[in-house]
Amino acid sequence: MTVKVDKQPTRPVILIGASNLARAFPLVVNGLRAGLREPLDVLAAFGHGRSYGLWSRMLGRTLPGIVRCGLWTALRKHGSDSLPPLAAVTDIGNDLVYGVTVPHLLAWVEACLNRLAEQRAEIALMALPLESVERLNPWKFELLRRTFFPAHRIAWPVLFDRVNRCQEEMRQLARVYGIRLIEPPATWYGFDPIHMLRRRQPEVWRELFSQWPAWDRSASIAYPPLAESIRLRAIRPAERYLFGHRQITSQPVLKRNRFKLSMY
Repeated sequence: MTVKVDKQPTRPVILIGASNLARAFPLVVNGLRAGLREPLDVLAAFGHGRSYGLWSRMLGRTLPGIVRCGLWTALRKHGSDSLPPLAAVTDIGNDLVYGVTVPHLLAWVEACLNRLAEQRAEIALMALPLESVERLNPWKFELLRRTFFPAHRIAWPVLFDRVNRCQEEMRQLARVYGIRLIEPPATWYGFDPIHMLRRRQPEVWRELFSQWPAWDRSASIAYPPLAESIRLRAIRPAERYLFGHRQITSQPVLKRNRFKLSMY
């Protein structure tokens, strides 16, 4: 007699962001494994300088806008036998430095929220670091702009006004979608007002993960061993240009027992 073994359903986890997610990615993956008990299919779209809608270039590497990448096609392939997805939407703001208007940026963000809502996702949404940015002096802004965004010359008063308007619009967007908007406190940042302190990262991601009822709040969040961190940071996305040469990588890029990872 053949005994039928019920297969445990998979939980899709969608991670969207830019440099803060990139910097903390090994810790994020470790936290997901610790706090979610079911098999996971992680679909991630992030990268230093990542835009929500434009092709973005950083140090010779170019990535598509998040709303245009292959993550959404992969998400739609999950059938009704999967558990409802969990999603973290973070690092909204690079596009303002690139000269994108607030309505245009919010349209991209809302497109992401719409697609996630269609899949019945539990969404954790992080706002811009307004409290940290408010402490920024014009000379310090100019120093940081030249360091991180040297090709973009937006004036500080213009950017500060757009950050404030974007924050208010995001609060309204969160109310419409019934999502709690996490507004980062200034204590999460140091001299650099947009990149979170490494020592604060476990606190940051615990706050995000805690928005998902399925995540075990007693789970620990810590960086994995160095070798594992290096391996996760070296993973290639599905599509990118490196110094003008297109690279295509089949996904998922990582398969382990009860865990899959795809990068876009």
